[in-house]
Amino acid sequence: MDDIELLVAETFSHLRENFGNLPESLSSDLAPTESSDIGFLPELPGVLYHLQKSSSLFVIRTFVSRNIRQDYQKIIENPEDYPSLRLLDGSVVGIEKKLRFFMLDTHLQAEIIHDQISNRRFPVDEEIMCNLSDPGFSWWLTKRTNGFQISFTFSVSSEDSTVKLGPIGDQQLALKSFQEMESLMSEAGLNLNIQNECNRVQFNDGEELLLEELKDLFEFGVMGEGMTKLFKLLARRIGDHSKLETLWLYFQEIAAMRRFWIQIQYDLFDG
Repeated sequence: MDDIELLVAETFSHLRENFGNLPESLSSDLAPTESSDIGFLPELPGVLYHLQKSSSLFVIRTFVSRNIRQDYQKIIENPEDYPSLRLLDGSVVGIEKKLRFFMLDTHLQAEIIHDQISNRRFPVDEEIMCNLSDPGFSWWLTKRTNGFQISFTFSVSSEDSTVKLGPIGDQQLALKSFQEMESLMSEAGLNLNIQNECNRVQFNDGEELLLEELKDLFEFGVMGEGMTKLFKLLARRIGDHSKLETLWLYFQEIAAMRRFWIQIQYDLFDG
């Protein structure tokens, strides 16, 4: 497996080269160092967070925000009013250095990230700890000749080409959503083979561009133009849009969670 430094470097290089408008969404390092700099913060929804780490474990304390600039200023001015962020714990490093932000499309995405990862203890070296009794918390992506595989435990994906995605979703909800996608594709007369197996899902035998777009969604948290076009096509061919809308929102949530986890890996390496 690639170490954190190589994974982060490759991920950000790919994002810059292929999705030039996205890196600003990964900009917690733009947090102001002086209270007078708060005007540079976005008035957008997202997550404000404090990453606490030791040599072997880390914890992410999160706060759901509808307006990052307003909430950042409130927290910096009165950190004691936000005990769940633990900004006054331990280190003498300034609060402005501890408090980071991550922009999102909606505060609902922030709620999902908060529910999934806030206050959980994560091992820094998950691969070393993974075994049959403790399969780990991450999803894993392995590229194949005619598609790719998503695994929910490291034990079924321990190949050199495997990429750790992080805790980007619930396994049972994922399986249900992937089955729904295959059904909708079939109803619209489009081909995509999704094989649900024990603790993993295979995506193959579909249009090459679509498979690449799906892979980028999981690997880089990108909802590309191809995915948008696909859902527009499905909307024209399918009468009942309720399932389609649910699936669209689900993929947006997965993409947001993945982008956030890329940022966390960057923070772990950079900090």
